[in-house]
Amino acid sequence: MKIEKAKIEDYQKYLSEKSRPPSKGGNTKALHSHVLVIDGEKYSFLALGSQQWVFKTDLVSFEYELNGQYKNIKKETLVTVDKNGKEVVRGNRGFKKQLRTADTRMPVSRREMNS
Repeated sequence: MKIEKAKIEDYQKYLSEKSRPPSKGGNTKALHSHVLVIDGEKYSFLALGSQQWVFKTDLVSFEYELNGQYKNIKKETLVTVDKNGKEVVRGNRGFKKQLRTADTRMPVSRREMNS
């Protein structure tokens, strides 16, 4: 299924991996769930980083597939057109092989943590 040149109502991002403190690199390159609201319907995709892919002044086109009640955007088909009519590429379109699984530790030595 496909959405053509639609205007978004809302854009939300949610962290999907374990959180990490800024001193250890932060969450800017962690996996996030990006949710676009178009005509009251929610469409989502997973991508690295918290950078926004679409702004409210943009028009967006993409293909999506239904997975139960979820409408998952195929992110390689996502095309954004800015307010000047030019096609733009935003967001981190890379990927990583392994997701974060370790919990963050308290900023204390192992000896202090165990006592």
